[in-house]
Amino acid sequence: MPHGTPGLSPRQRLVARGWHYLGYSVLFLLLYGGIRVSTGRFPEWLLFAVLVGSLLKDVYDEIRLQRGGQPLAYAGVEHAPSNAVLIAFLLSRFIDPTGTVVGVPARDVALGIAVVDLLFDLSQDMRA
Repeated sequence: MPHGTPGLSPRQRLVARGWHYLGYSVLFLLLYGGIRVSTGRFPEWLLFAVLVGSLLKDVYDEIRLQRGGQPLAYAGVEHAPSNAVLIAFLLSRFIDPTGTVVGVPARDVALGIAVVDLLFDLSQDMRA
């Protein structure tokens, strides 16, 4: 999918990514689910590394978009499904981090980051 798909509405841009979203959703379901099942627990350090890394990538992409460039790995890697899968796993407590982050339950912090990043990523996908 070329950058800045002219003539497509934001909704059409998201629909055009539908197969990518579906494929990556299956990939992340298997990857994150496999880690959780094989280790008995999803490591908190890995959860937050994935979430913070994803958010930093979106910030970097936003800077590039604002300057008229393309996002990093444009139309090749979709990480919105990663956030969606993590949100589902966190809500179902399949992934259930323990402890707190600055006094806030780690699960709530992880869920907040995932939701914000998902919305941010979808916003970028509608504009790119």
